[in-house]
Amino acid sequence: MKKYTKVFLIAAAAGVLMLSACGNDGYEEIKTEQSVAPYTSERSQTENKTTAVPEDNEKKAGDTMKMTVNGKTFDIVLEDNDTASALKGLMPLTLEMSELNGNEKYYYLDTELPSASERVGKINEGDIMLYGDNCLVVFYDSFSTPYSYTKIGHVSDISGLADTLGNGGVTVAFYNDSTSYTESDLRDLSAFLHGKPAAEEMSGRQYDLNGDNSWDSLDLCVMRKRVIE
Repeated sequence: MKKYTKVFLIAAAAGVLMLSACGNDGYEEIKTEQSVAPYTSERSQTENKTTAVPEDNEKKAGDTMKMTVNGKTFDIVLEDNDTASALKGLMPLTLEMSELNGNEKYYYLDTELPSASERVGKINEGDIMLYGDNCLVVFYDSFSTPYSYTKIGHVSDISGLADTLGNGGVTVAFYNDSTSYTESDLRDLSAFLHGKPAAEEMSGRQYDLNGDNSWDSLDLCVMRKRVIE
């Protein structure tokens, strides 16, 4: 009788150990599992990718850039990291950002940025982040999240941000504070608006200053103000 009891106790102990091991493995999988990507895009995310390396746009702590959408400009205070530096090096950018979940706009960049993603836990309205290595995200609501992001910056004054970004896709212009314009730029833009030839080739110039994806008299007014300043 004692012999059978001993065998039974040994078998039971082995079973407990096996169950415990399975339980630990499952917990580790849950703990380390990355949530499924929330973004979809028609843009290819695997072809012709390059990693941006900042050169002449070295970012300093407390550095800023600007974001203009639907004629309103917001100041963005940048993080002191390689991701923000690399994004700043791509400026100026005018992006057609897509809507997601009623709380964010996103765009897949053609260029990969340095990333150091972490589970942020909480998103705050005005956060600018990178999902993966090329998905730029602008958040216009605050909420909890299980996803991982690399922090880029934050809109310093979020007044009217949600209303300005709207409910659907939107054109957003990003540019450095250091972007400057001259009287020559004023003359060229004015000539363009009046259907006259400009002094120099204008392709690639950042003249969409109000973020409406076109060059118009409002851009000319904003440019004139910057030249005066």
